Amino acid sequence: MKYEKQLMKHILNEKYLGEEEDKKMTKEERSSFLEAVSNFHKLGEMVYAKGGLQEVSKTLQSVVEQAEKLTLSESEHWFDNVTVSRHMKQMNEAYKVFEKTSTEMNGLQQRLESAYEDMGTVLNRYYKIGEALAEDNHNPDAPDSTNDDGDDLMAGSSL
Repeated sequence: MKYEKQLMKHILNEKYLGEEEDKKMTKEERSSFLEAVSNFHKLGEMVYAKGGLQEVSKTLQSVVEQAEKLTLSESEHWFDNVTVSRHMKQMNEAYKVFEKTSTEMNGLQQRLESAYEDMGTVLNRYYKIGEALAEDNHNPDAPDSTNDDGDDLMAGSSL
């Protein structure tokens, strides 16, 4: 009977046997967390690609094509032509790998940006995120995490 009571208590609290309570955050951890959330938009600068890999790939394609033409036309001996041809083939293969990888990375970059925005949207519902992100994702229906005195209302919650 004692076991059943304990089991029911855990079930009602949505805890399972053997599962331990989450430890409360220390003031330092909480302060660090709130600072990280308020600077969430700064992380976006690292997430969003500054330069497009597609443009880099097109530029490299042009460089590879021009290098092949110019180098082959300027090599004088047949021996040089064989070596240069081999090197140009190697460079073309490397470009193909670069182009394929940049295309794959473009898709992954879009997924990464989407996941970052989703995290920001959820965090913005509960905490104040720095102005750059708050302007983009501000939800007027979201609860404010502070009261008029500036006290954080989320202090007792565990996320």
